[in-house]
This record gives sequence, C-alpha cells and structure tokens, in this order.
Amino acid sequence: MEPSTLYELITRRLSGQISPEEDLVLRQWTEASEANQEEYETIVKIWNDSATSRPARQYNTPAAWLKVDQHIQSSLPATAKVRPLWTRFAAAAAILAMLSAGAWWMAESSSYKVHEVAANEGKIKDLQLDDQTSISLRPGSSLKYSNAYKGNKRVVELTGEAWFQVASDASHPFIIKTPNHDQVEVLGTAFTVETSDSGTIVIVTDGRVRLGNEAGNNGVVVSSGKKGISKNGILTAAENDDLNFLAWKTGTLQFNDLPLVDILPQLADFYSKVIRIDESYQKTAAQQRATITFRDQTCDNALHELQLLLGFKYRQEGDTIVISQ
Repeated sequence: MEPSTLYELITRRLSGQISPEEDLVLRQWTEASEANQEEYETIVKIWNDSATSRPARQYNTPAAWLKVDQHIQSSLPATAKVRPLWTRFAAAAAILAMLSAGAWWMAESSSYKVHEVAANEGKIKDLQLDDQTSISLRPGSSLKYSNAYKGNKRVVELTGEAWFQVASDASHPFIIKTPNHDQVEVLGTAFTVETSDSGTIVIVTDGRVRLGNEAGNNGVVVSSGKKGISKNGILTAAENDDLNFLAWKTGTLQFNDLPLVDILPQLADFYSKVIRIDESYQKTAAQQRATITFRDQTCDNALHELQLLLGFKYRQEGDTIVISQ
C-alpha cells in the first residue's frame, strides 16, 4: 500500500470518518504482517501523543520531527535503534505531515460529508449538486456524493442507472465510480450510465466522456451519439442503436420495424415485468415486426396495442406474462 494511502486511511479511522470498505482494507493490511501491525501502532501512538496540538494550524516543524523520531525510536527493538537519525527523517516528516494535514482537514472541512440518495418506491429521484450538476436516478438506483471536492475532483459513486448533465469545470474533473470498479470521467455534459455486476454502459447525448477503470490503465472516449461498453475487462465504443435508453426518464418507448422478440424484452425492462414467449410462438414472434410508440402507458395498454397490431394472445401466470398464439 502506498504510504500516502496508508496514512490517509489511518487518519480517517482515528478521526471517525472511515467507511466500512476503507476500514476493511486497513484491517487487511495490518493483519498481513507483524511489521505492518507495528507500523500501525507506532502511527496511532504518534497521533494520540500529539492530540493536544492537532487543532493548531501552525507547527514547530524541527521540534515535531524530533518528537516523532523519539516516538518511533521508543517503540523499536534495541537492535533497530542504531540507525542514524537522517535515515528516518523523511519517514517521520511524512507521517507527521500527513497526520497533521489529515487531522486539520477532518476538523476544519465539515463540508466534506458523503451523502447517499436512492430512488425508491418506483419513482425517479432528481437532484442537483452544489456545482449545478443535474442527476436523475432510475428507480432502484442509488448515488453517493459530496458537495465538497475530493482533492481537485468531483467524485460520485453510482449503483444502478442514472442520467447526468454535468456542469462544466475543467479544473475539477467529474468522476463517476461503479461497483465493478469501472470509472467514467466526464469530458462533456449529458449522458446516461448503467452499472451492473458484469459491466458498465455509457450512452452520450451531448459532449464526451472517457470510460475506463479506476486504475486508469486504459479507456475509450465516447462522444455524442455513441455507446461505450465495459464488460469483463474489455472496452468498446460504437454507434448507439438503442432508441429507448432514456425511456425510463422520458416515459416514451419507440420501436421502428423491430421484431416482437426484441420488443418484448424492452417492455419487460421498462415496466419491471417478467414476459415470456410460449415455446410454440417463438418462431412466429421472431418474424413479426412492428413500428409503434408508447407514451406514458401501462404495461397492459401497451401489450393490448401490440396484440391488436400483431394478433397474439397474452395471459398472466403468477408473476409472469406469457405471449402465445
């Protein structure tokens, strides 16, 4: 683990600001070896011993370095104390600087508070961040965000699907993180992001975004009118052929000369229903095509219009709608 990451996690734990996920990472690191555990205990001791001085924003740097070094020395075995002071100088300075900066930031920046919102009860959740970014969450989706910047970035975490219209701010990139560790960096303004366990889909209506992973090792730029897909570590970008990617927000479903076998899955997704085509009707459903638009209609009304157009029957079997001859 990088020292800066380690010190930040320890600072967050000692300040009571650590998340369960971060705490798990830190616990796994300390349990990995006795050396890690000893280093953790040394840093905690430095933190506790310097508690009375943390709120102050001015530090006597030379004295602080000496104090940190003394704490480190007192906790090490006798065989380890023969090293000259200068070999530990940089590490002691780094620890104190990180802890001091972290503690001051935690104490002074109460604005950095993570919020979580969810679109429950089958309704879209609309929100606007302090930077004037507009977000709409699809029902069943959730978002973590803060109205303060994390470093120089605006970072949110999305589970599910959402539409974003991001306020322009070139000096503070807007980053969307997903449960499967994909990452969307905003280079433009309006787009949708759909996350799942298997990957991420980004469809851009205006501007550009970069779809990649959190490590930043690779990525594809997705521009207006295109779709970016991350699945099983593979990134692709292509023209968007999905007319209904925003149907959950607009309430409108459009089908242009599409087979019934392709229409029904989109209806099932839009209405959160289970729709199955009877085995005896599969071949016919693959040949039947329709051009039709539904606007703010119930699932039953939509199926009834398709029934009149194509001539199939449908029935309810438990939680499943069955399409048949």
